[in-house]
Amino acid sequence: MTRDSTPAEAGFSMPSRRALLAAGGAAALAAAGPVALAAPPAKARWRRYNVNSPEGMKALESYKKAIRKMLALPATDPNNWYRRALIHTIDCPHGNWWFVVWHRGFVGLFEQTVRLLSEDPDFAFPYWDWTADPNVPAAMFDDVLNPNNPAYIQSLDAFNSQFGPVLETFWKTLTSQQNQQLLIRGLRFPADLLFDIGPQGGPMFFAPPNSRGSTPAKPGFDKPTSNAVSSWMLNEALSPRDFIGFASPKSNYHSSITGFGVMEGQPHNKVHNCVGGIWTNPDGSITYGDGFMQSNLSPCDPLFFLHHANIDRIWDVWTRKQQALGYPTLPADNPSYIDPLGDLKRWRREPFLFFVDVNGNPAPPAQQVAGAFESTAAFDYDYQPGSGENVVPKTLSGALRRPAPAQAFVGRLQAPGSTSLGVAEVTPPPALLAQAARPEGPTSLLATLTVDLPPFEHGTDLAVVVNTPEGEPVTLDSPGFVATLSMFGRHIVTRPITFTVPISRPLARLRAAGGAKAAAPSALTIRLVRLGPSGLKANTGPHAMHHADTGATQATPQLLNVVVHAN
Repeated sequence: MTRDSTPAEAGFSMPSRRALLAAGGAAALAAAGPVALAAPPAKARWRRYNVNSPEGMKALESYKKAIRKMLALPATDPNNWYRRALIHTIDCPHGNWWFVVWHRGFVGLFEQTVRLLSEDPDFAFPYWDWTADPNVPAAMFDDVLNPNNPAYIQSLDAFNSQFGPVLETFWKTLTSQQNQQLLIRGLRFPADLLFDIGPQGGPMFFAPPNSRGSTPAKPGFDKPTSNAVSSWMLNEALSPRDFIGFASPKSNYHSSITGFGVMEGQPHNKVHNCVGGIWTNPDGSITYGDGFMQSNLSPCDPLFFLHHANIDRIWDVWTRKQQALGYPTLPADNPSYIDPLGDLKRWRREPFLFFVDVNGNPAPPAQQVAGAFESTAAFDYDYQPGSGENVVPKTLSGALRRPAPAQAFVGRLQAPGSTSLGVAEVTPPPALLAQAARPEGPTSLLATLTVDLPPFEHGTDLAVVVNTPEGEPVTLDSPGFVATLSMFGRHIVTRPITFTVPISRPLARLRAAGGAKAAAPSALTIRLVRLGPSGLKANTGPHAMHHADTGATQATPQLLNVVVHAN
């Protein structure tokens, strides 16, 4: 197996102007202190390959072998396929700064089990580079790689009859700490979890032939998801210079939702939902289909692990970018009177109490905290190069230096118009706006919107537009269209949360479409709107009621704050 594939061989474009300017900035920064050539990384024991490579296709054969064995295990066996997926259901963090590290631990530990059961000592999960190939890989519709295969449980009743008694036994073994974590999620008894999985609270379980929304005839993405996985969005997701900016905002504990950075809120959430059957139509209306990937039982779909291997690869790309620039790769170590531990110690000590080892036994104490998985060295793997590598400077590294904070500009809320849920005006310096409006310019502008959502609103048809006049029809092709906002999974939202989206590219489109006035805007007008015919929500399909407010509350989303950050 070759381990030295070059970017050219992988079909990459040359580094963008922004990336080259960033590298130049790194050189200037390093000139102020010691400079050293970047040491080549130590050779890892395992390599995760692109799924479309020969090595990736070989790994899928071993993956199939392990899946067949896990599906055949009794529900009482901790290595049963659904038992491993349930770990994600009861404990996965989304919308906070433990999102990337928890999933690294979950995927890495599961990878060891697949390696054992497949009897392939070289197995490592292949990754699905949806930026380079925005289609579900054809091989993932084959045999047990497709959750619609007959080997999977065929009905919710069958699932409940198998796992109801197992959950009763599991609950009796919980420690007080595990119970506390489940209570944070509102899980008091096994019946609570089964209610959430079933159609009344979820749905999370999707029986064949509706276990995946994507099909061989329709393997691609809708427009918002294509936008979310694009190379420009990936570059913007990699642009933050601090861990929290990249990985999603701070939270008090990993079971709470605080907000979504660009990487989690856009490619992560959108791919999950689109593959899971949630589809945005050309007119902006939403069709809600079926599929495990849209729910917290998403690991029941084997595609989950290829998707999250790619998310983990992107974290690795961002980490290597930070190292090359001499910037921190983890939360800052900044104790204060509010938090004597400081961000780094607090982040590292967060307990992950439901992980299991290669044999399905409780993970050892050393693997029950976030800090155990802060590096790929935890599982001794690396990645075949893929999309995003262009942001990593290739030659320089310097002594660790804290980057200057990103410039921040707070918006002034305006009265919502007839087609807006909220409007904010932000006035960065004109020169900064002119820079941001240039294609591949040196300035990256990220807008963080704080939104108060109704408890069951998941925001799939909420959209952000910039510098688009009130009353002008908003479509997915509008020059000022930024992105749609959506969460992943079923979560009751009880507090305002944030969504961060990049606005430099829409400004460049407006400049191209609007001439001199758009080329040098005096301000940013950021609007939160609904897509769909006449700006109204158009929910269709049997599960639409589970994705939006339907009468439990008459509230509508409220825009509370907008802050624009310049990187």
